[in-house]
Amino acid sequence: MNQTLLKTKHSFGLALRIILTVGIIALIIWKFNFLRNIDVRAIIEASVSMPKMIATLLGIYILKGATFIIPASVIYIAIGMSLPIWLALIINTVGIMLEISVSYLIGVILGGEFVKDKLKKNKKGTKILNLYEKYEIWGVFIIRIVSLPIDLCSLFFGSVRTKFGKYFFMSLLGIMPRVILFTILGDKVYDIIPMKYLIPVLAVLVAVGMVVWTVSYAVKSAKSETLAGKSPYTPLSESARDIILDTDMGPDCDDAGALAIMMQYINKYHNRLLGIVNCTSNPYANSTIKAICEYYGCDEILVAKHTGNALLEDNSKYSKKITKKYCKYENSAVSAVPAEDFYKEVLSKAKDDSITIISIGMLTEISKALDNDTLLFNKKVNSIVSMAGEFPSGKEFNVSTDTFAFKNVIEKFRNIIVFSGYETGKDIKTGFENESENNPVFDCYKLHCDGDLPYLNSSYDLTAVQYAFEGNGTFYALSKPVDITVDSKGKISTSKNKHSNRYYLIKQEENEIIAKELNELLRKEP
Repeated sequence: MNQTLLKTKHSFGLALRIILTVGIIALIIWKFNFLRNIDVRAIIEASVSMPKMIATLLGIYILKGATFIIPASVIYIAIGMSLPIWLALIINTVGIMLEISVSYLIGVILGGEFVKDKLKKNKKGTKILNLYEKYEIWGVFIIRIVSLPIDLCSLFFGSVRTKFGKYFFMSLLGIMPRVILFTILGDKVYDIIPMKYLIPVLAVLVAVGMVVWTVSYAVKSAKSETLAGKSPYTPLSESARDIILDTDMGPDCDDAGALAIMMQYINKYHNRLLGIVNCTSNPYANSTIKAICEYYGCDEILVAKHTGNALLEDNSKYSKKITKKYCKYENSAVSAVPAEDFYKEVLSKAKDDSITIISIGMLTEISKALDNDTLLFNKKVNSIVSMAGEFPSGKEFNVSTDTFAFKNVIEKFRNIIVFSGYETGKDIKTGFENESENNPVFDCYKLHCDGDLPYLNSSYDLTAVQYAFEGNGTFYALSKPVDITVDSKGKISTSKNKHSNRYYLIKQEENEIIAKELNELLRKEP
């Protein structure tokens, strides 16, 4: 996304937030006396007609969804006490539908990062995040059934763009049991709730929260983390640089997918692939790489293997089976050259500043190559595009598995490193929706996913390959330059430094749209 469009998006977002904030605060001020002295039973008794009464009660639900300050149980109980049970249940059900829709829409406008930041700061919010991350769509039902705050949950589901249909159905399924219970219960709780104290406090908190949210977004927009101006990284589609792929083929099937789309990109842009490094100890990973390369007509590609301490030696659901089914040569599982020798030979023959390394695994072998000849490595390697880390901070598998290597590369490599973090590819689902014969990439996904079609997986590694070739554009932008540090447990943190040449990807498009592009490449036959 270009900077003009990005600024327009920020300006529109800020305007929308100001309108929403002013609207909600105005609504609270306008209806403050009504909210402070709300008496649902009195409203029902004073209604001159059934349609007017129903419209007023549903309006209260909409008001609750927009202002978050009217206790839900008060409405259920009062309506249940004042109307026939069948009518009370209908009004409460329709009201809940309106309420969760309004709060969801506000969550969409607020945006995921704002809502997540707020949720992380309180116990119930953390519980919502944990349940949703663990159970996804069933998490909506679980969150509703355990009686966490309705509007707070709705804000969250809207902010993370949970599919509305599933959200709506699961919400009703989880909320309705207690709606029915409170409607039928209709006890004396209503008479002892201190509404004249509770509503003013909640009204002030909501108004202050909306102002703080709007101001913080304005500050964030002014200090956007997205890099302004021309990208320092020139994509392979615009350069004749050669490529080395360094992969931990095996623990996940997205390595196979990343290798597949890399082959498609090479065919499109005609970059030269110097070789592929397997940074694990699993010998069947070497032959899986060979099998995929042969499938794409690249029979003579050089594959290099990890040497030294065992690393992910037997951590694959598919590598051995792929080897037995597809490899042309019996010894291909063990015939790879040592990675250290590979890097030394390839770098010594290369022109200066002529190589991009795409790393979709641990940085183990890259770190060794840097240590073996730091000057040579920095002279020949123009850039590294790596799937590693979680940004702007967090813990991720490729870093925590070999923290020393990650730290060593960060410190010793003097040129550009672009990281596609865990958060980039996590929710971009790619893979296969139809059966495919004699396709080793399809078989990797099928064996790894352990289930029925579709065979879909997160696109951690595919996003790194995509960015390496395509660079900034519709899908991605670079962060501002950052310093990166990593602790002993593999958790990284970042701080802005305009003199650094370390960057991480920031998605500029919806996950489904990026997935569509990647799937077209992945499913395209050679």
